[in-house]
Order: sequence, then C-alpha cells, then structure tokens
Amino acid sequence: EKLRKYDRLIFDITYSDWHGDRDYFQSPWNSIGFNAALMFDVILTKKNTVAFGWGIGYSHFGNATNKQFTRDFDEKATYMSDFPEGQEPERNKFGANYIEIPLDFRFRTKGFKHFKVMIGGKIGYQINSFTKTVERIDGQSYTSKLYNFADANRLRYGATIRIGIRNWAIYGAYYFSPLFTNRESVQLTPFTAGISISLF
Repeated sequence: EKLRKYDRLIFDITYSDWHGDRDYFQSPWNSIGFNAALMFDVILTKKNTVAFGWGIGYSHFGNATNKQFTRDFDEKATYMSDFPEGQEPERNKFGANYIEIPLDFRFRTKGFKHFKVMIGGKIGYQINSFTKTVERIDGQSYTSKLYNFADANRLRYGATIRIGIRNWAIYGAYYFSPLFTNRESVQLTPFTAGISISLF
C-alpha cells in the first residue's frame, strides 16, 4: 500500500510582533502576516509516523505599529520614535516580504486524522521592506509608502513549530536575525504566532 503524504501546501495566518527595544506583545492586534509554502513530504518510517519536509515559501511580516521609523542614510541606521503629538496618522504599518526555504521534521500518529507535531526552521531572503502611513487631512485620506531602509537585514532565519490535528495546527516562529544590522539602530527581533492549514 502506498503511504499517504501530508502537509504539502501550507498556509499560515499570523500575529506579527517583535521584541528587543520594544516589549513582547505590545503591537496592535491587527498586526497580521501570512505565509505560504509548497513542501515535499519525505516519509522516513514504514508506519508513516516520521517524515522530513522541505520546500519553498513566501512570507509577509506586517506590524501595525504606532511608532514611526526614521531612516538615516548617512549613518546607515534606522530609528524608532513616537509620532509628534497631534500628528499621529490614522494607520501605520511596517511590512517586509521574504522568499524562504522551510525545513521541518514531522512526527504524527497513524491514520488520516492524525495528531502531528512539526518542528523545524527556515531561512529566507528579504525582497523588500517598507512603511505605509495613512493620514487624514481636511477630511481626505492620504497614503504614503516608503521603501529602502539603510541597514535592512536581508537574511532571515529562525525556528518554527506546528502542533495540530490533520489539516489544522497552531503555528509559531521565532527569528534569530534582527530586522536591522546597525548596532545603533532600533533593535527589533521578529516572531509570529497563528493558525495553519494544510490543503493536501
């Protein structure tokens, strides 16, 4: 009998946060990101209880921060501060997009409706990062989107975990690479948590 393969197309919806110069879980609730990964499920045991997953993925990190980022291209640094009083925007966001290689070891019980634990990591390359600000002036909304951070960390790597039953799981990722490389910049290390669904 041919062994069934699992978790080959995975989508995650996540809460995107960071820590360092900002405390854990201080970001607004609508700091939403998402991941998508196309994976190979390499079965390692005869009973299909252990497997290795690898593939290619895309991630969007989105933090609805109420802080502003200042880019210093002379010093190649990035700073975070409060908006001037009375000039707070209607909405503000830091975003970053990545192409990634996810890897994980998969432990699961036998059967189609199995319990699973997937532990691994991923390494990725940042395609771009930006800030998006929406301001209301004289009753009109104006949107500005700025790219190009002087010291954006293009390399991202971290650990991941999924725990769930068959198609559904809770998901978490902790990254060891900070967002910015200059030691004088604001120190922010991202992490995400959310729910995961595997389509086949």
